[in-house]
Amino acid sequence: MTHYWPSTKDAATADPTALRIRGVVFDMDGTLTSPINEYLKKMRNVLKVPPGYGTLEYVEEFLQGEEYDQAHRTLVEIETEALESMRLSDGLVDLLRFLHENAIPIAIITRNNRLAVEHFLNIVVGRLPEEEQRLFAFDPAIDRAFKPAKPAPEAMLHISQRWKVPPEQLLMVGDHGDDLLCGLRAGSVVALLRYACNTEFESIAHIVVDRIDGLVSVLEHGFDADMALAAKDRPVRGKLAAPVS
Repeated sequence: MTHYWPSTKDAATADPTALRIRGVVFDMDGTLTSPINEYLKKMRNVLKVPPGYGTLEYVEEFLQGEEYDQAHRTLVEIETEALESMRLSDGLVDLLRFLHENAIPIAIITRNNRLAVEHFLNIVVGRLPEEEQRLFAFDPAIDRAFKPAKPAPEAMLHISQRWKVPPEQLLMVGDHGDDLLCGLRAGSVVALLRYACNTEFESIAHIVVDRIDGLVSVLEHGFDADMALAAKDRPVRGKLAAPVS
C-alpha cells in the first residue's frame, strides 16, 4: 500500500516532499452533476448500441456517411434535452471550497460535448452566489473533442503535463468504470462516487464515497492506496444500469 499524506497547505508547508494529492480531475455527468442515466439509456436505445460498446465507440467504429452524421445529431439532441435537468452534485461546493483553500487545481474530463460543458459552467454554476461561482475554476475542461476519449489515459496525462504534476499525485473522480480506468491507466489515484447502480466498479477504485464531499475528509487526513491495482480491460460498458458518461 502507498500512503498519501494530507493535501492541506499546513501539511505541505511542514513536509513539501511528502506524497500527496496535488490536483483533482473530475468527470462531469453523474459526478459534478446529478446522474443523467435516463438520457444515456435513451441514446443507446435510439442508436441501437449493442451490449459491450460505449455509445461514442460504437458511432466512431461502425457508422459511416449519413448514418454517422445523423448519429452525432441524435447525440447532440439528447444531450441538449438532458441539460434541462442538470443539477449540481450534493456536497460539491464544500469539496471545491476545500480544494480552493488548499490551492489544489481542478479540471474536467468528460465524454459530453462542449455545449454541455458550457451549460454547466455558465448556466448551472451561474445560479450560485458569486462567491461560490469562483470555486468552479476548472482548467482545463476537456470534452469529447479531445481524442482518444476516456477510458484512454491521454487526457489525464495531458493534464499532468500541463500542471507539471506527476500522474501519481493526481486524483480522478468519477461515477463510471471508464473514469476510473482513465485514471488507473495514467497511474493516478481514482475515486468512485457510488450510487446504487454503479457498485460493480468498486473493485477498481482506490477510494469510494457516497457523497462527493466525502472526499474532503479523505484528502484532509490522508489515505492509503493500492497503486498496484490493475487497470485491466474489462467489460465496463455493457450494463445499461450504469451507462457511459
